[in-house]
Formats: sequence, C-alpha cells, structure tokens
Amino acid sequence: MGTTAVETVCALCKRYGPGRLPGAGRPAVGAGYAVATAALAAAMAFVVLTGIQTLLFGGPIAVTGELTYVGLLAIPLVVPAAFAGGVVAWRLLPESISYRGPLASLLATVLTCVFATLLVVPLLIASSPTQPRASVELGLLVGIVGFLTTFWLTLPIGAVSGWIHERAVTEH
Repeated sequence: MGTTAVETVCALCKRYGPGRLPGAGRPAVGAGYAVATAALAAAMAFVVLTGIQTLLFGGPIAVTGELTYVGLLAIPLVVPAAFAGGVVAWRLLPESISYRGPLASLLATVLTCVFATLLVVPLLIASSPTQPRASVELGLLVGIVGFLTTFWLTLPIGAVSGWIHERAVTEH
C-alpha cells in the first residue's frame, strides 16, 4: 500500500470508522480499535467462508456448520478481547522497533485468543457451577481450537491492520 492508500484508509477510519471513537487519537487506544476492527473483519470473514464451505462441500454439519455458528457466537467475546490485546501489545513493544505495527498486531492476535479464553472460562463455569474443572478444561480447549482454526485468517488480517495503523500514526 502506498502513502495515498494509507491516507485514504486513515480518512475513512476517522470519518466513518473507529477513528471517531473516544481516545482514537492516542496511539495505543487507536491500536486497540484497529485490532478490534480487524478481529471483527476476520470473524465475519471466517463465518462467511465456513458458511460457503458448508454450502459447497457439505461434509459433516457437526464440523462445518458448527464452526460457522461458533464464529458468530465468538464475536461479542473476541472484539473486546482484541481491543484489550491491541492496547497491551502496542504498549509492550518499544517505539524504536522496526515494523512495530505488524508485530504488535501479531502479538495482539495471540493475546486476543488468551483474553477471549479468559472470558469464556467464567461463562462456562457459570453455566455449569457443579463442574468447574471441566469448565476450565473446556474453556482452554475452546481457546486452543479457536486459535488453530482461525490463525490462517487472523494473523494476516491483523498484520495488515497493524501496518496501516503504524503508518497512520507515523504519517499523521
């Protein structure tokens, strides 16, 4: 992406997207918004792609259809977790590091899975209070499987989002 493309994306984000949200002018908060937006885009892409896969190739609905359903259910957990992961990752990496944006977003993607898992576990414990150990184990399994089934999509989308955010911060 050239400078003109980055300027266009920045203008769109400031006018219609996360750039209008509170604190977006602060780089760490802006990174959180950028990663949360990327997580929402990745989740929606995952839902659409698994839905298309189910329609075109069929297969056991327990695998393909369930992934689409779980992808939809994950959005309310993943987007806030991605925001937190983006803020933390942006603050952890020093400003002097080369490719800070993409690296911070890759780290934020991993942190998103960790934070989302930390959100899932209490929900599972609340839904089955008589078996807290099983709920914790299932929550960890959900986090691991979630990462393994989405990394091929979330890592590249996150890296591009971080690169755009880094350019926006350094150029404007």
